[in-house]
Amino acid sequence: MVVLIIFLVMIAVIFAIYFINIGLVRTQLEELTHRHKRGDSLSGDVEEWEYYLNKLFWKPFGTKKTLLTYGPYFEAYMKENYPHTDSDVLKKIKKLQR
Repeated sequence: MVVLIIFLVMIAVIFAIYFINIGLVRTQLEELTHRHKRGDSLSGDVEEWEYYLNKLFWKPFGTKKTLLTYGPYFEAYMKENYPHTDSDVLKKIKKLQR
């Protein structure tokens, strides 16, 4: 019985870490979105956008809503700052939106 309780606690901890990680990525994407809306984008923002969005693409569940929420902001950022560049992340987001 004790082994079952320990096993269930371990599973709960793993899920907690998983969803905390998603929450941290959402926070970073919210910060990038806020900077883009204000027009305060920095030179390394493209790498940050792609890094955090790619982190979400590797998750098996719980990320579709976040990708659909922040995907259009990334698309607008890319069109505004890099209109002739089509990144792999942007292709994945467009595919997800269909």
